[in-house]
Amino acid sequence: MVGPSSSHTAGAAKIGYFARIINGQQPKEVKLLLHGSFGQVYEGHCTDKAIIGGLLGLLPHSDQIRNAAELAEQVGMKVIISPSNLGDTVHPNSVRIEMTNADGSFHRVRGKSIGGGKIVIREIDKVDCQIDMSYSCLIVMLSNRTTDALSILDKVKQMNMNIVKFDISHYKELSMLTVETFEHFDSKIIEDLETTEGVIFLRFLNHISNYQHFA
Repeated sequence: MVGPSSSHTAGAAKIGYFARIINGQQPKEVKLLLHGSFGQVYEGHCTDKAIIGGLLGLLPHSDQIRNAAELAEQVGMKVIISPSNLGDTVHPNSVRIEMTNADGSFHRVRGKSIGGGKIVIREIDKVDCQIDMSYSCLIVMLSNRTTDALSILDKVKQMNMNIVKFDISHYKELSMLTVETFEHFDSKIIEDLETTEGVIFLRFLNHISNYQHFA
C-alpha cells in the first residue's frame, strides 16, 4: 500500500476501486461525501486522492494515487469533495460515493474503512448490505420484492460454487441479493444470470488480489 495510513489511504482506495466495479464503468462525475475522520483529515492523509485513484482503477499500492486529482482531470472525471455528516450510526471512517455516468445512469456506494486496509461496503443504491470482501461476492439488484431471489441462488449453486453465506435486503421496491463464495466469479456467470426476470444489474467483486490496475 501507499501511505500514509492503512485506514485513511489504503482502505479508502479499496472503497473507490470496488465502487467503480459496482458502478460498471468509470463515472463522469463523482461526489465524495466524507464522514467523520474521513472528512476531518482527508487532505493530510490523502483520503480524497485514494478514493479518486480507486475510481480511476488504481490499486492501493499504486504510486500514482498521489497524482489522482490530476489524472481525474485528464480523463474528464469531475470530482466534488464534501465533508459531511452521514448520521450518528455511520462508522467514522466512511464515505458515500455518488457516481453519475456519461450515459446518465447513477449509482451510489457507501463504504467504511475498519483498519489495516480492510473495508466493508455498507450500502449500494440505498440498499443496506454488509460486504467485507473476505470472499468473492456476487451482487444482484432486483426491481421488486416479488422476484424470486432464491431461484438465482439455486442457479449459483448449480454452477458448482461453494457458497459461504448469502443475504437478501430491501429498500422500497428494490431487493438486493449478495452471495459470497470461496471461488472467484467471472463474466460467464454474469451472462448466465443477467437475463433473469427482474434483474436490474449484476456485479461480481473478487478479492482485491485478483485484480490489476484498470489504468
